[in-house]
Amino acid sequence: MVPLAHAQTFRVYEREGYRIVDIEASIVAWGGSSGGPAQRARLVLVPRDREVPELSGDLTSATLIRTPVTRIAVNEQAHEAILRALGIADRIVAVGGHTSYDDDLRARVRAGEVHQIGYGWHQPPTFDALLASRADVLLARMADLTHTQHLERVEALGIPVVPTFIYGEPHYMGSVEWILLVGMLTGRESEATALVGHITAEVERWKARAASQPRRSLLWAWYESAGDRWAVTQRNAAAALIRDANIELALSAPDDPTLDVFSRLSTEQLLRGGADADCWMIREPLTAPYPHPDLYGSFRAFREDCVFWQHGRKNPATEAWEIWEMGMVRPDYLLADLAKMIHPALRDGQYRYLATEGWDDEDVSSRVYE
Repeated sequence: MVPLAHAQTFRVYEREGYRIVDIEASIVAWGGSSGGPAQRARLVLVPRDREVPELSGDLTSATLIRTPVTRIAVNEQAHEAILRALGIADRIVAVGGHTSYDDDLRARVRAGEVHQIGYGWHQPPTFDALLASRADVLLARMADLTHTQHLERVEALGIPVVPTFIYGEPHYMGSVEWILLVGMLTGRESEATALVGHITAEVERWKARAASQPRRSLLWAWYESAGDRWAVTQRNAAAALIRDANIELALSAPDDPTLDVFSRLSTEQLLRGGADADCWMIREPLTAPYPHPDLYGSFRAFREDCVFWQHGRKNPATEAWEIWEMGMVRPDYLLADLAKMIHPALRDGQYRYLATEGWDDEDVSSRVYE
């Protein structure tokens, strides 16, 4: 077995001249729980200069992929980020749509050089566009059980599917290790290993810096106007990242891979469990404002001026945010922001994805980040 330190949703096994990849994870609804059986896939990665093994026995019904793949379709922006980080964004032949964070890729999409197959969190892939792309493989985010039958049809049409569960990893470093799998698929293993090593070192550096500071508490909750509820981060990968910044998470809950990282709680519950938190992460890029701001005086974070929001580093040319692309596989960026936010001694005025509450989008987009 190829050693993986954190990933739980896939395993890689070495065979003579080829590899087997087993993928297994449940699809967890946004803000909810898993519904239905776990999704499973077995991939057989065979170099193009090697003979294909007989797909029988434990390889029966496995998906054959000849490596390295050179024409890649994706339906999720984090996939685009990984390929860009590995220096092979030019291999992308299909994406979800035209809101890519990367200007060059977006220009190729608008010029019709890259096909649009639909983003995985909204819909299954558009078959005509996917076939027209002549992709060697589809890296597919599965956000709904109903997509399963559509991806089976894609494979029946001759395009191997790699179902991805970057968001389903119980630990945030598990998401990082999906970079290694993409490296195996694309012949960029050394680059992928180096990148994962760099991210790991940066995470350890920021964990050590945070651990040197007094422990403080954080409420992470944003308002959902549709249900008059607060989306409160409580568990799993997001909570692990917060803990590693030497932070006590207000309203935390036990980790549970069958549940999303956040739950929807009432204002009363927010007051009861979060009023004494040192700081508050109060909104993300698309959050609506809370309609009763007089409530804020009840929270220590507001009284002591430690309220932040996650602007996510928007690309001013389009409706795209880096945090939902590269940020999904660079937890070192997020950990650094959290450590600076919660520990005053570590603040240097430079945040990648955060700003103090009161900054507007235009102010944030004009800042320079290293």
